Amino acid sequence: MARPVRIGVLVPSTNQVVEPDFASLVPEGVTFHTERLWNGDTTPEGGGDGTYLLNMNDDLDRGARYLASANLDIISYCCTSGTYHAGTLEYDRKLAQQIHKVSGLPAVTAVGASLEALKQVGAHRISIAGPYGNFLLRERLAPLLESQGLEVVSAEGETQMRQRTQDAAIGDQEPDHIADFVCQVAHPDADTVFLPGTAWRALEVVAELERRLGRTVITVNQATIWATLKRLEVYKPVKGYGRLLEGVGGD
Repeated sequence: MARPVRIGVLVPSTNQVVEPDFASLVPEGVTFHTERLWNGDTTPEGGGDGTYLLNMNDDLDRGARYLASANLDIISYCCTSGTYHAGTLEYDRKLAQQIHKVSGLPAVTAVGASLEALKQVGAHRISIAGPYGNFLLRERLAPLLESQGLEVVSAEGETQMRQRTQDAAIGDQEPDHIADFVCQVAHPDADTVFLPGTAWRALEVVAELERRLGRTVITVNQATIWATLKRLEVYKPVKGYGRLLEGVGGD
């Protein structure tokens, strides 16, 4: 039996969703192995300005080093606001370089993968909906996307998530609730809807959302898994998880 392709996954300690999403999508012959980065403290409402996640990223070297000891092929950093809180892509790229330096492995970040996915599907006008306060979405994520040539026509945080003070609460929202919220706030002028938040159970309803909205929907976990598999050259189109994973817009 051939050696499996092995993915290392860096995930916030509060996140309950990344691992089930990877389990749903990794093909036969691919395994994934997680390391949790400490993120268990109380947070500002809705994530505040996101800078509290710098404490989590202080655990990055340890996490990447531990993963690298397992003879893996790549490491995926599975937190969106952990880098987009800076408001520019420079910090995200610096973090990917840090992971590579510590581990010696290629690195994929959630934000970098999302940008790659948006380009793949030909996105131009973006409507954002996510489990964050509006400051993070409108003053940090939107400018980052726009710096990469995208037009953000709306950005809206889910009502309960705008008030949360624990990141673990994100994973408690039911997918049906997420779907209804996204349908309420998706801007009619957007050609693509982007759903950040690796702890949000959006992947489970991405196909339903595309049917209801009649537009492409990109979720961050969908994009991160897709980009990781492509980097490893083991990606194969899969049905039931949105147009991106079905191969729409490219191979």
